[in-house]
Amino acid sequence: MEYIKFLMEKAKCYSISTIFRLELESLFFGLMSLIPTLVGVFLRGITSKLFFKQIDGFPWIQPRVTIIHSDRIVAGTRLGVNSETYINGVGGIEFGNNVLIGSNVTISSGEHPIEGIEPSIFSRVVIPKKIVINDDVWIGAGAVIMPGITLAKGSVIGANAVVTKNTEEYSVNVGVPAKKIRSRRDMSKRNSNPTAI
Repeated sequence: MEYIKFLMEKAKCYSISTIFRLELESLFFGLMSLIPTLVGVFLRGITSKLFFKQIDGFPWIQPRVTIIHSDRIVAGTRLGVNSETYINGVGGIEFGNNVLIGSNVTISSGEHPIEGIEPSIFSRVVIPKKIVINDDVWIGAGAVIMPGITLAKGSVIGANAVVTKNTEEYSVNVGVPAKKIRSRRDMSKRNSNPTAI
């Protein structure tokens, strides 16, 4: 009974049309996430076209990806999302062009406030904080992108990194919390010389 009371209190934050839309979104994305093969990729792409705020290309979304608040998500061309990834657009998310997201990645644009002891953590309203993921970004498997973060053009996020600060263009970032370890520009100079090790 207390849980029902809690749900009723939470529902006050949303209009009836928003609740209906979120339920419909969950149903469609949930069902589509179970379909394997290229048929599933195609159906998830169509679902994204229907529900995203804007999407320029046709996304490549693997099975078992969870996407919520997709009406606050904007995506460019060539967005690839691997299995078991969680994307919550409550605060807004912008994906640029040519973005690759590994498996088991969490991208959530809502922050749960923790200051004080009342009300309980469970009862608090999420604070929306927009995430911007610019062009040519690769997010490695298991990474976490915290609310309010901007991943600069060409950034690479290493596997299992937790990104708590904005990145620099063409930077490679690893660890918890994620830190820049080098620039992709330096790497391209090295790779242009075939004798370099």
